Amino acid sequence: QMLAAMERRRTGVKLDVSFIKPRVSIPKEFMLCPLGHPDKFVRVVGEDRLCVQARDEVPGTPFRDFFAAARFSVWWLPEVNNMCRLRVQASAASGVEGGSHLAFGQSGDFADKREAAVAVSSTQDVKQNNVIAQASPFSAGAYRFEGAFWPGRLFTFRPPSDLLMAKAGDDGGDDIVDFLLVDYSAAYKYMTMSEVLAEAVEKQNVVNTSGGYVKLGDLRADLNIRLYFQQNLGSAVWNNKDFETFFEGHYEQWDFDQKRARVRLRPKEEQQQQLTQPKSQGDSTPRSVQEGASADLLIVAETQSEVIRASLAASLEDLGGLSLPVLVRALERLAGAPY
Repeated sequence: QMLAAMERRRTGVKLDVSFIKPRVSIPKEFMLCPLGHPDKFVRVVGEDRLCVQARDEVPGTPFRDFFAAARFSVWWLPEVNNMCRLRVQASAASGVEGGSHLAFGQSGDFADKREAAVAVSSTQDVKQNNVIAQASPFSAGAYRFEGAFWPGRLFTFRPPSDLLMAKAGDDGGDDIVDFLLVDYSAAYKYMTMSEVLAEAVEKQNVVNTSGGYVKLGDLRADLNIRLYFQQNLGSAVWNNKDFETFFEGHYEQWDFDQKRARVRLRPKEEQQQQLTQPKSQGDSTPRSVQEGASADLLIVAETQSEVIRASLAASLEDLGGLSLPVLVRALERLAGAPY
């Protein structure tokens, strides 16, 4: 969908959006994802700064923390049709006259500027807050936001990470004025395999006393894991051999007991030790991790760069033996698909 939208943008082919009503169509809570950048989201950084970031640009930030800072909502205004303010959802409890919004420029001098940075502010200046929501002519589910008092100026993503209120158009080069509003309830689709498994392991540890270890059979039966495979990967849950390959491929994070078919999540301190300590001659790390020469790496690859390295390292014979779900997932990562 996003690739098709970018092609329409490139060729100037526009959709009929006359029937779209933003007040009805925009999700109650959402994440702002610039068109053509499916891995990036507008986020609140610190108290008032806004950045457009991908998860791999803020390593070490947990899934829930990353997306909690990317959660927004619309406060609709009655004065003009589709006039609104974009609100930081965490401040929504402050009521109508409170809370924090996306604000831009200084009302006294913005008229003389071509662009201004967008930041989080509690100001009630309508010239700095109010925008008009418009459906994107290139992608269903995407919108653009024009300054209510500044015609021709739109919220604009300028790579690599800036959010501006700027004079921009559909031929603005790298500048992007259309944002896919991803329903916040779908944030789980952006979880990595490791994060899904870690939550399942922690949940299992609450009810068992196996020293942190969880049996693979219990993981395979976990409802959230089954849903992740079904909805995100479009495949059945891995068998034990696939899980074994994954855990051994991420040995620094997971302690896999092959004999008992069980695994535990290493504590943070232990993970750091695994990353820093040299490997011994009797290292049991599988061949695919030690040599980087097996297509099995594609099973454990979670980022685009990991997929590229695994693809280059594998032989054509190895790649030909991979299952269809693994190949589809790898191609989606290469294409930059959001899920």
